[in-house]
Amino acid sequence: MQKTILGFTLITCALLTMSSINVVNGQQSTDPRQNKKIIISKAGAEMKTPQAVVWRGYLGEVFTVAQTNGEWLWIKEKGGWLWEKEAVYFDTAIEELSQRVKATPTAENYHLRGVAFLAHENYDNAIADFSESLRKSPRNVGALNNRGQASYLKGDYKSAVTDFSGAVVMDPKNFLAFNNRALTYLETEELDLALSDLQSALKLVPEYPEALNNRGIVYQKMKKYDEAIADFTAALKIDPRYTDALGNRAYTLQLKKEYVKAIADLELAMKSNPDSYEAINDLAWLLATATEPSVRSGARSLELATQACNMTDNKQWNTLDTLAAAYAETGQWDKAKEWLTTAIANAPDKEKPRLQGHLDLVIGQMPIRQ
Repeated sequence: MQKTILGFTLITCALLTMSSINVVNGQQSTDPRQNKKIIISKAGAEMKTPQAVVWRGYLGEVFTVAQTNGEWLWIKEKGGWLWEKEAVYFDTAIEELSQRVKATPTAENYHLRGVAFLAHENYDNAIADFSESLRKSPRNVGALNNRGQASYLKGDYKSAVTDFSGAVVMDPKNFLAFNNRALTYLETEELDLALSDLQSALKLVPEYPEALNNRGIVYQKMKKYDEAIADFTAALKIDPRYTDALGNRAYTLQLKKEYVKAIADLELAMKSNPDSYEAINDLAWLLATATEPSVRSGARSLELATQACNMTDNKQWNTLDTLAAAYAETGQWDKAKEWLTTAIANAPDKEKPRLQGHLDLVIGQMPIRQ
């Protein structure tokens, strides 16, 4: 199955040559920081090349270190160098920030540890830390926004809207809170409210790629496909590496039955971010389920779906659904049934009825069509 991807937001160097190889005792050794995940710990942290700043990080964004050069970390997803002191390492972030909290229990340190808990999907502890930060500093809009995000990710949409609304009242120019409240309205299918919030965010920051991506999703749900494609395209113009927008544009093109353009977008997304499974899975789904026979390719779909499942250790329900669709397209009904059964067991409750529909088709030896 192909998923639409939302854009959530938390709230000069002239030295650079790409190298992460150290020499120890005459032998090359890989820098242990390479391939480690980091969490942005300073809002607005710059990722740059010698020519330009290519991205300003949101507090709590998670990236993977591709290369290193002294105190500089190459963030491949954004194509720029990040100063190491403006991030904490994912694996040790909670321990490190807990030590900071113990030594200096300030609102800022509770907020930062809450961000680390949030990145680790420990939402209850994140909410507790954001609440303590707010107790110490009641007008901490960032902590209020981030507590809203933790509630959103827990599925507590009422609490999320309350916090995002509080952030907007406290700071009417807080474009992040408008964006994030819109995502909550998307989950509750209140599309007009979501659209209004995204319009507000974009009025404050016209070149805000996540809000453009999210407004595109609203338009997509409203079946305003041309407007959706225009927004995804605008987001990509601002951030050409924004593969989520590329995948969402591809999905919208599929809804319009413009399969050739959709495949081109997904191929580009795979090339732009080869370490991500999403575009691989999406292309596999298209090739297995397209209503146009000339577009389908069971063999390639099966190859790509297997790759996506391997990348996710066979734990993502949506990639398992795609794998089942690929097996169904190639007439391997028993395997399709096996993987759909596993997908249903792992899927959230709201997705189970749709997957059951896929399973019913497979039991009847009918291929899945989108």
